[in-house]
Amino acid sequence: MPSSKTIIVGAGIGGLAAALALLRAGHRVRVIERSAALGEVGAGLSITPNASKALSYLGLAGELSRIGSTPTAGSLRHYRTGEDLVRLPQDRSRERYGYPLYHVHRADLHQVLLSAVTALDVDSVVTSEEFVDFKEDHDGVSVHCSSGWSENADYVIGADGIHSRVREQLFGPDQPNFTGYVAWRGLIPGDRVPPGLLDPPLCMTLGPRRMLMRYPLRRGSWINFVAIAKRDAWMEEGWSVRSTLDELLIEFADFEPRALDLLSLTSSDRLYKWGLFDRDPLPSWTQGRVTLLGDAAHAMPPFTGQGAVMALEDAAVLGRAAQARGAEDLFLKRYESERIGRVTDALAMSRARADLYFGDEPAEQVKALTAGMMELRTLYDYDAAAVDFDML
Repeated sequence: MPSSKTIIVGAGIGGLAAALALLRAGHRVRVIERSAALGEVGAGLSITPNASKALSYLGLAGELSRIGSTPTAGSLRHYRTGEDLVRLPQDRSRERYGYPLYHVHRADLHQVLLSAVTALDVDSVVTSEEFVDFKEDHDGVSVHCSSGWSENADYVIGADGIHSRVREQLFGPDQPNFTGYVAWRGLIPGDRVPPGLLDPPLCMTLGPRRMLMRYPLRRGSWINFVAIAKRDAWMEEGWSVRSTLDELLIEFADFEPRALDLLSLTSSDRLYKWGLFDRDPLPSWTQGRVTLLGDAAHAMPPFTGQGAVMALEDAAVLGRAAQARGAEDLFLKRYESERIGRVTDALAMSRARADLYFGDEPAEQVKALTAGMMELRTLYDYDAAAVDFDML
């Protein structure tokens, strides 16, 4: 009897992780991606212990250790005086949760996932195919692309991001919510940065309605930063656009000299500006043979650093559901039932932290961040690989 076939729309981190999970569960998989070339915009990503558990389930613990950097000491710093308001000790996540906190380059994680998927099925990923719609009947579901390409499958997973077309077909058009914040993300070659600007290696500089965070990637060969500011509106054509260095420096002009010296080292080809958007939670993600995963299902602002993490958890749980005993046609609903409460709670947590983190007084921001870090750690115990659907 042939194994089930699943088409995944979107070859980002969530889509490739889902493909890997389903391939390991015995599914045949096709991933369709509208871009001609696969890759991620260069930026840093925090892999908290709950995400490490999901990646370990996918067989990538060794690769994560290879590409990841673990933060050492850190600080929360006053934007104007440069004073260290709080010194952050060495991360103790390994002792507490079994895995350390990693910082990875998004492109590195994407490549690790892509390599693992194509090692199991070299023909599983198809590029330059833009999803148009799906049609479902009692025999299965067919996916159609703008080029005329189409394919039949048993199931479809929409992993096509915050502007998901699969979501729109399932539940109708809606608009993402602008959170009121804009983020600049950049990468600086480590050998261009004087050591004095990197003491300590992890630093969050806090100012009125703004925050600058930096940390090393690839063992210090790159320095990643994200600079977030409160804004009334997002007027750009896209949700992610190139930015000028002048715009960034003007926004943070009153920050202390070390922060500005670091930002000044950014080259224009590695500086992007994002409007930060989320979507309201859905009561359900699944209809028939089609479901959603990652940002397509539960896009959230980055104030807990859990957006990609939740997508990795989704993928691991999806794989566990596909392996569970019982009626196979229930596996999408089993996946949804395990995930929907958790990601809705994570979205609420991230939304609640936004205004607290971006107040007018750095001292109050420190209190909010300290409380937020403690709350965030309540997410780390979750182990997507340990979900036992046979017991549900």
